[in-house]
Amino acid sequence: MDHDRSWAALARDVLGVLPALVGADAPRITADIHRALAASSRPGGAEELRRVLYADARVRSWIQSRPGRDQERDTSPGNSGYQGLAGGGFAAAVPAPRYVCRTPGCTSTDSWIRGFMGDPVPRCSVCTRVLSRETQ
Repeated sequence: MDHDRSWAALARDVLGVLPALVGADAPRITADIHRALAASSRPGGAEELRRVLYADARVRSWIQSRPGRDQERDTSPGNSGYQGLAGGGFAAAVPAPRYVCRTPGCTSTDSWIRGFMGDPVPRCSVCTRVLSRETQ
């Protein structure tokens, strides 16, 4: 049962970042997650919720890049996840780099936001090349 609750908590976390994560696809994915959350109390519902959360590559990548429960990080909606150093207040917040597939001819819409500098950049789910840093 705790495992089922953790999938539900993860789904609620995803709902908070969906617009920034998937853009125009957010309403469709939000509806899918809400349907799966409503069904999660039934037998096998947690598996359905897991399937819905992993259906979109961008959401799956965000889930896989999340820190463990023992690591604290500010993941409130609209926040990059970085926290300033205590006491100083000297530096402004630095936006987290976003990575996308830039392979010519690739139809992937994968994107990934680096949460920590040491995180390895994932590969595109379509062409399997390493995602490239998005220019702004």
